[in-house]
Amino acid sequence: MATKTTVSAKDARILDMVFNPEGTMLPDKETETMLNTEPVAIEPELLKKAKTMEAEGVLLAEKDDIAGAIAKFTEVIELCPTYASGYNNRAQAYRIQDNTAAALQDLDKAIEHGSGQTAILKQAYTQRGIIKKLKGDKDGAQADFERGARFGNPVAKAVSVQDNPISQLCGAMVMEMLNKEINGPK
Repeated sequence: MATKTTVSAKDARILDMVFNPEGTMLPDKETETMLNTEPVAIEPELLKKAKTMEAEGVLLAEKDDIAGAIAKFTEVIELCPTYASGYNNRAQAYRIQDNTAAALQDLDKAIEHGSGQTAILKQAYTQRGIIKKLKGDKDGAQADFERGARFGNPVAKAVSVQDNPISQLCGAMVMEMLNKEINGPK
């Protein structure tokens, strides 16, 4: 007689990562809430101006004028403090300058104002995961990579699967079972 086994939501997400590495990860409650929240409403003319200024900042960054890009993204944020993309882009510029403290603050703001905006959230969580990993915060990095993966970032998904100790153990166990199946018991 078979016994019924229940799997926690966390274990289900890990198993999903192991056995479905190319698929989307199962969302947790916080991710679902963020996805189902309407983005902050920004007056259309203000949004248009913010996007134009943001594009100017991106061009400055592409020309290696990082200080100019930061100044332009700062103007965007001052114009529209709830515009998550401005924080996300300024965080990238701060990362280029190795100003991780400022980048982390901006990523927190991008996440705070990015509810309902998958493109922003997947980048912000992934960037924050990278910074945390470089700073030695393995648990914080793993949590951010998993969240970035849930929002669809393929880099975050690859890193979260690769760095997850349970995923590594499961992968090793699967490889051992396959090896025994192919080569027979030793």
